[in-house]
Amino acid sequence: MKIKLLPVTVLLLTLISCQSKQLKIDYFGQTPPEKTPQIFAPGVISLKERFEAKGTFSPDGKSFYFTITNNDFSSQKILFCEYQNGKWTESDTASFSKLYNNHEPFFSYDGQKIYFSSDREKDTISNRRDLFVTKKKQSGWSEPEKLKEPINSDYTELVFNQSKNGTIYFTSNRPGGIGEWDIYFVNKDNENFYEIENIGIPINKQFAWDPCIAPDDSYLIFNSYREDSFGESDLYISFKANEKWTEPKNMGNLINTEANEYGPFISPDDKYLFFIRHDGVNGDIYWVDLDIINDYR
Repeated sequence: MKIKLLPVTVLLLTLISCQSKQLKIDYFGQTPPEKTPQIFAPGVISLKERFEAKGTFSPDGKSFYFTITNNDFSSQKILFCEYQNGKWTESDTASFSKLYNNHEPFFSYDGQKIYFSSDREKDTISNRRDLFVTKKKQSGWSEPEKLKEPINSDYTELVFNQSKNGTIYFTSNRPGGIGEWDIYFVNKDNENFYEIENIGIPINKQFAWDPCIAPDDSYLIFNSYREDSFGESDLYISFKANEKWTEPKNMGNLINTEANEYGPFISPDDKYLFFIRHDGVNGDIYWVDLDIINDYR
């Protein structure tokens, strides 16, 4: 099923986008980057003695949740910091991440839910991760709930992402895909999920991972390894034109290197692109001015 946006919906999304850009967020006291990526909050968030991975800011920019992992990705936790009384708190383990492996958090646009990947319920041998959601309570977060089918399956699901019109994107290795790992999308109607679809070629190829959809659904940044990759996996971008996705473009040697680049996410003010660079020795969060995407149009 394809969703056609009515004029009032387009206007609403435009107003939301303008409001996002007016947000004033303290990015841990960091000087914002330009078109050359910089390590995000070195010594505060990005530490030399650990590997950081995908994160998410709350819509008001006052909470930051992010993943830490070991170098072979076998052990993962979600940490968080809060902006209170004009400063950020020390990072601590999220209440819903004290057990099991948990990673890749994503804040809902109303700030009331966090979606994430976890191995807390392995239904079958083929299922190493599922997608879960925790809901904000008066104090803290609820016990995580597993998302219903058709999002989760007997295979592995990872990396929940969602545009502001409600369309959900995620990664899975379920049978019937194009590559080893594919990106899927599903439209959301209230709490009922329906009509899951493989996003298809040209995005899905050998493998496609880490979908990061634009808030207005106009472009998709993802992780893949292709003929023009710089070494390991790189970040690619595709734009939606006439309801179809354009041929993905490698995001170039400013963002991509011989290391692995993955885990893209966008700041709630729509100003910065964050991503992970992992070379086997160091794994840090980087950020760059989001205007860089105009270079690929």
